[in-house]
Amino acid sequence: MLRTLLAAVLAVAVLILGRHATDSPRANAEEAKAKAPFVHTVIFTLKKDAPEGAADSMIKDAHEMLAKIPTVRGVRCGRPAEKPKADAKATYDVGLLVLFDDAAGLKTYDEHELHREYVKKHLKNIEFDKLRVYDFADAKK
Repeated sequence: MLRTLLAAVLAVAVLILGRHATDSPRANAEEAKAKAPFVHTVIFTLKKDAPEGAADSMIKDAHEMLAKIPTVRGVRCGRPAEKPKADAKATYDVGLLVLFDDAAGLKTYDEHELHREYVKKHLKNIEFDKLRVYDFADAKK
């Protein structure tokens, strides 16, 4: 009986340790991203005289610069979808979505040097009166 109990305890320990050994930092990071409930969305329209490649530069820099800010949990950035839904608006040049844990994460992002550098580099090419910023917290509990 003692031998059976010991074997069962050992089997459970192996299962538990094996599960934790297969947990990768990437899987944990992906799980954290999925739970980031605070969303910051920016819709950019470029000026008519913006240089060629301005949108591509904004997209590249969003992924390379903004994603490095410590409170950022995920970045999505790109041009309008080629075939949007019939009621989807495609009257912009670049869409940016950034995920955070909370409003404090957005505040840190807003004040971070990499964000300020991004704004300084790209603001000159943006139609400021058409700039749209939307922040919301995912209500999923």
